[in-house]
Amino acid sequence: MKNNIHIWRRTIQTLVAVFFILVPILNTKGFSFVWGNFLNMHVGSLTFSDPLAVLQVVIKNRYFPTGLLISTSMVLGIAFFLGTVFCSWICPYGLLSELINRFAKKTRPGKLIHVNSQEISIVVKVVIFCTGFFIFLLFFSRPVLNLVSMPFQYSNIFQYIVNQKQLSFGFWIISAILVLEFLFRTRIWCRWICPQSLLIALVKLFNPLRLKVIFKEKKCISGMTPSPCRKACSLDLDPRNLNAMNDAQCTNCGDCIDACRKMGGALGFSFGKQ
Repeated sequence: MKNNIHIWRRTIQTLVAVFFILVPILNTKGFSFVWGNFLNMHVGSLTFSDPLAVLQVVIKNRYFPTGLLISTSMVLGIAFFLGTVFCSWICPYGLLSELINRFAKKTRPGKLIHVNSQEISIVVKVVIFCTGFFIFLLFFSRPVLNLVSMPFQYSNIFQYIVNQKQLSFGFWIISAILVLEFLFRTRIWCRWICPQSLLIALVKLFNPLRLKVIFKEKKCISGMTPSPCRKACSLDLDPRNLNAMNDAQCTNCGDCIDACRKMGGALGFSFGKQ
C-alpha cells in the first residue's frame, strides 16, 4: 500500500484529536471512566501525567510522589523504547502543525531563505527549556512550564467550550502559532521551542537500542537534491544522516520511509544501534 505508514499515523492522530473533543462532552453526560486532559489523563484506575509537570514538582518541592512518578513513567517508557512517537503519532498539535505546513508549501511554493538549522534548532530548544526552568525555580511555587504544552492547551480548549461556554486562552495561542508557521513555512514550535518534546527526546537518547530510522546506503538510488526522503520530512531533517543532534529531533513519523519506497527502500525502522 502506498504511504501505508503515513495512513496509519494520520488515522491515529485524527482519532486522538477527536477523542479529546468528545471526552468533555461525554463527561457531562455522566461518563467518568475516562476524564482529564494532556496534563493528567485518567483511564479507569490508571493516570498518565505530563512528565514536565512532574519534573517541576519533584525539583521544586524536593520530594518524590510515588503516584505521580508511576503515572509519568508510563509516558516516558514509550519514549524510551519507541522514541518521540508521541510528537508524530499522538500529539494533536503536531497534527495541526503538519497540516498547516503542508498547506503552506502547496499554496506558497518556492524556496525559503533560512539558515541550515538542523543542529541550531535543538540548541535553541535547550536554551529556551533551561531559561524557562530557571524562571520557574526563581519565581513560581507551582508548575508553570506545562502551561505552554500545546497538547494540553488543545484538550483544554474543548473543556472550556463545554464547561465554560467560551474559548480558552489556549485557542488564541495555538491559532497565533499556526499562523506564524504558515507564514514562515516551517514548524516553529515543534522544531525550536516545545519543552515537552525536548524532555522525551532526552529520555529516548538513554536507550541506543530503541526504535529508530536506519539508512542502508547501498540501497539508495536517489540522486535528487534535495532527496525525496528529506522533502518528506516536515522537520527538514535529512534521514540519511541522523547524527546525534538530528536524531534528537527525529520523531519516527515514517514519512521519509514511505517516500523512500520507490528509491530503493534504503530507509526503514529498526531496533538497535544501527
